[in-house]
Amino acid sequence: MPSITEPLWRAVRRAGGLGAALRRASDVLRNEGARGLLRRLQRTVRQEARYEDWIARFDDRPVDDRAAMDALLLTLRERPLFSIIMPVFETPAALLEAAVLSVRSQIYSHWELCICDDGSSSPRIAAFLDSLSREEPRIKWTRLTRNQNISAASNASLALATGDWIIPLDHDDLLRPHALLEVALAAEANPHARLIYSDEDKIDASGTKRFDPHFKPDWSPDLLRSFNYISHLAALKGEDVRKVGGWTLGLEGAQDHDLYLKVTETLDRRQILHIPKILYHWRVAENSTAGSDAAKPYAAAAMASAIASHLARTGREGEVTLLDDAPVARIRYRLPEPAPLATIIIPNKNMPALIGACVASIRSRTDYPRYEILIVDNGSTDEETLRLYDRFRQEGVLIADYPAEFNYSAMNNLGIREARGDVLVFLNNDTSVIGEGWLSELVTHAARPEIGCVGAKLYYEDDTIQHAGVFVGVCGIACHPYRGFEKGDFGYFGRLRVTQNLSAVTAACLAVKRSIALEVGGFDEISLKIALNDVDFCLKVHAAGYYNVWTPFAELYHFESKSRGYEIGPEKRARFQSESEILKVRWEGYVALDPYYSPHLTRTSEAVTIRTE
Repeated sequence: MPSITEPLWRAVRRAGGLGAALRRASDVLRNEGARGLLRRLQRTVRQEARYEDWIARFDDRPVDDRAAMDALLLTLRERPLFSIIMPVFETPAALLEAAVLSVRSQIYSHWELCICDDGSSSPRIAAFLDSLSREEPRIKWTRLTRNQNISAASNASLALATGDWIIPLDHDDLLRPHALLEVALAAEANPHARLIYSDEDKIDASGTKRFDPHFKPDWSPDLLRSFNYISHLAALKGEDVRKVGGWTLGLEGAQDHDLYLKVTETLDRRQILHIPKILYHWRVAENSTAGSDAAKPYAAAAMASAIASHLARTGREGEVTLLDDAPVARIRYRLPEPAPLATIIIPNKNMPALIGACVASIRSRTDYPRYEILIVDNGSTDEETLRLYDRFRQEGVLIADYPAEFNYSAMNNLGIREARGDVLVFLNNDTSVIGEGWLSELVTHAARPEIGCVGAKLYYEDDTIQHAGVFVGVCGIACHPYRGFEKGDFGYFGRLRVTQNLSAVTAACLAVKRSIALEVGGFDEISLKIALNDVDFCLKVHAAGYYNVWTPFAELYHFESKSRGYEIGPEKRARFQSESEILKVRWEGYVALDPYYSPHLTRTSEAVTIRTE
């Protein structure tokens, strides 16, 4: 276990220095209390210890396993040329030498290193680069006569490149020895791939301490519109980089993010490949964005501009804003005109207080202009409920009767048939709306042509998290990540605060176009009558080629299972086990590895932490 001072000091650096760290701690104290602050500090320390354990037990060892790596190298039928793009400016000698050495130490030798000195005042850098190029013919370099910033220097480096693939490398970062080999193997195994990215971690200024690993999901376009999750290592086809004009001047601090957005606009999802391996070390140094959210304050503004430009190029109408407390973006997509009718489908039986409060919260806290409420009643007999229904009918609420034995899937399918809306919102009767924009947020996403299911952020009564999406194959068959976390928690790499793609979301609050629900055949009312039918539904939608989305900007309370109770009796447990087996067989690939999770994160906990099992 590392001493508590080391990881806390690194947390201070990431926050932007002591002052910024104290301000963030003050915010946590105000929102979550002393317990919340302590919980976060403990989590930081535990994560560092878990990563050290992960490195010892699971990480690749390219130096120790060199013979195995050389054997893999021999299996390659083709050896593409990788052009590594490195802009440099006033780089400390030791850091620049280490970055160059990490390239020269590659197991895969078919590379060229293209360096541009961005007008450094020190003659030492030019002398060093000139000496390098004389010593190593694979190293090319050029120099700008004045400092023009990183985008111009990257483009000057690109002008030197002749390779099939372009790989950006910051002047103080490190490639792992097997990085290019892994990319070459992935490219050969997936000849359609045109953008390949890997996981990464951070190293301290001395290069001796590894920490803060980013174990990434597979391709998630909505996550990329929230922040640059691709980052490093990224390999892009050279012709694609040139076709989009290389790096955009004026977006320094978000220049790589902008490049990834531009290139992926032209690609199919099958052409974007994720290698779930740590292949890149991002150095935490003074004024580095790796070391601090605040080290380059212009970076967040540049990110917002890059995303706004991306929306304009792709014909998506929306407003880009930055969160007040995190360097991530939110897009408020514009509603279609006219706004589509949304049908809110609520299964219910008796429970007048519950369904009454649910409907009242919708009516009093919804700013969306066109919606209808459809209650699917499962044979209510309670007199108070029936009187409530009479009042609801007078107020325009639709009620469809489902008098058979409880079957959640069949009730929702009846709702699909009876709904008049183009967008359906499946909603549990034990929910309560928090913010007025909830339905607008869900519908704007559901109305996007490429989007299937859209899920919301749900809280327990005590303001801890109940639902932030679903990971398949974790904690058995599926789990709700971050269950019980504090409302303001950021989650793993900010994932609790940003819109992103997931394989599945809960139908306790799920929006989808009616046409898509019909296309995939609705919910499985034969094999999955009670549980896991929402996961199955989402996976059908995803398999049909749509992206499912979870948004933290539609918030509701979910008083979970108040109407039917938990699956705790022996009969219920046996049925749940049976339904789990059905899902496991039907969606074997997702259960084995959810594309939006990582094989390096735990499969035994909802906490989304580094695996130790």
